[in-house]
Amino acid sequence: MCWPVTAVLLLAHLGATLTGAWRASQPRLQFTHSELIQNGRLLTLPLVAGDLHSLVPDEDGRHLYVAMKDNLLSTSLDDITQNPRKLYWPASPDRVQECLMAGKDLELECANFLRVLQPFNQTHLYVCGTGAFNPRCAFIATSIFQRSEHQTLSYSQTECGKGKCPYDPFQKTASAVVDGELYAGITSDFMSRDSAFFRSLGSRHVIRTEQYDSTWLQNAQFVRVAPLSETDNPEDDKVYVFFTERAQEAEGAAGKVLYSRVARVCKNDIGGQRSLVNKWSTFQKARMVCSVPGPDGLETHFNQLQDIFILQGKDKKNPLIYGLFTTSSDILNGSAVCVYRMEDIVRAFKGNFLHKEGPQYKWAEFTGKVPYPRPGTCPSSTYGSYSSTREYPDDVIFFSRTHPLLQENVLPLGERPLLVRVGVHYKFSKLLVDRVEAIDSTYDVLFIGTDSGLVLKAIHLPREHGQSQEVTLEQLQVFQHKSPVTAMTLSKKKWLFVGSREGVSQLALYQCELYGQACAECCLARDPYCTWDGHACSPYMPTVRRRNARHLGEEEDPLTQCVRQGAVLQVEAEQRVMMVAEGNSTYLECLPRSRHAAVTWYKQAGENSPELNQVHTIHCCTFLFVS
Repeated sequence: MCWPVTAVLLLAHLGATLTGAWRASQPRLQFTHSELIQNGRLLTLPLVAGDLHSLVPDEDGRHLYVAMKDNLLSTSLDDITQNPRKLYWPASPDRVQECLMAGKDLELECANFLRVLQPFNQTHLYVCGTGAFNPRCAFIATSIFQRSEHQTLSYSQTECGKGKCPYDPFQKTASAVVDGELYAGITSDFMSRDSAFFRSLGSRHVIRTEQYDSTWLQNAQFVRVAPLSETDNPEDDKVYVFFTERAQEAEGAAGKVLYSRVARVCKNDIGGQRSLVNKWSTFQKARMVCSVPGPDGLETHFNQLQDIFILQGKDKKNPLIYGLFTTSSDILNGSAVCVYRMEDIVRAFKGNFLHKEGPQYKWAEFTGKVPYPRPGTCPSSTYGSYSSTREYPDDVIFFSRTHPLLQENVLPLGERPLLVRVGVHYKFSKLLVDRVEAIDSTYDVLFIGTDSGLVLKAIHLPREHGQSQEVTLEQLQVFQHKSPVTAMTLSKKKWLFVGSREGVSQLALYQCELYGQACAECCLARDPYCTWDGHACSPYMPTVRRRNARHLGEEEDPLTQCVRQGAVLQVEAEQRVMMVAEGNSTYLECLPRSRHAAVTWYKQAGENSPELNQVHTIHCCTFLFVS
């Protein structure tokens, strides 16, 4: 029999915990792929070719260019599903056969995997592919996509890609076009043994790092290339490259150790005159550290650099460098985001050099005399007698060749990660940062892609004593089959584009109304894109003045904010009543939209008792046996 209504009552109390909710590490909202589509927030463009590598937006032409296997795609930056057009660029049949004869795989290696996609000017792209282990490059006019939906690029329209694109599609590469020249970090040989940083194109001679010298580069996996100006003197401009490599200075009893690095070269470097001919004469590198201290005082290092995002601010010479790292250990599965100041990177390059006297010696600080001008210095009018690197004294060139490694490590802000994930079912793979002007302050919103097809949206809030609090706002499953995120980019119209082997997804950065219909719910969300305007949770527009607008980036409690502005709080708990049959077990299920909500179940103490006793649950749900 069933208990009468007055006998057993089970109430689900889904009240949001207003104290401490923003300190929770769980994402406030989670959306599956189907929920995102139902909410009208996600557009998808499935792609058969797979192996999507790069996404490049063209804000002026309103196009999104997509580099993948055997194809270059152009689609609308406003709606990726509208009028996509393909340029088919396969490897030549002869090269495919040679690739197969070398023992390579037809689908995974013996094709043209596009690995370089760079805007060259307003009318052309510079694109390179592996060409079935025979890299080829081409200048492609963007107007070609206006002719027809499907076109083919012939072998005769391409040029040799050696020194610009890797042979092996599994090797990580990074590139950038700077002043009409291509800077590329690649493995430049068939066997993937020659890690190198090149400069090509333009009128100057091709220049590269020293070949097969493990002191310069050792099994490097390149992540990002970027031009960065440290001073107002254009002759001092440099190009930075971020990568992971085997650390020669750490090898020994520990075996092979990976370090993340930042290296730089002068843009006006043309190599040496008698030594380092057509080689970089200003190449230097330093270690980037991203670690957390353990209870025993030992550091846990996130050594594998996966992505870099450079966030420009008002001071163009001191951007923030956001680095995305993972652990290189098979035992600990972890990811982290660390933030670096440009001035700290520059300071490391002004520090002491590391030196190794011989094979039986350990690496140590170089204590000898450093030649003048200091190795790594760019030639300029400051040094009147040196107008180019070919005029540098032999001792400067020799020192540059034998001492590319700096002693000082580059440490992140606060000397700790901004965000850490350990023991979860995914690793971070891609990172974007959007600086948002909110009502109370300016916030950096992080969009993090993972190897399970998730995109996390997170912010960090300043706290006392230089501390900060990470808040994960949303967890979004942007791909149906949980494919690893391989590319991401943002448009100025606040669209996030995400790429994987499944295709391209276009995602709105926010959907404020989903946080709730009350002031406190909106403020508790902590989303800088959203604000309570007095009537609803709506997108914040800096150009619109709203007297009642409230946002909980402020230190003030959300309830206090809402009461102060006279808002109706509407925080009464939602209640759910269930009737339970005597002698049976019942599953008490509750799925609140906000993962920061507290859920509590109560049962009536007795048949005629008005008292309610709390039922202790795990993860909001439990089995209750009623006797």
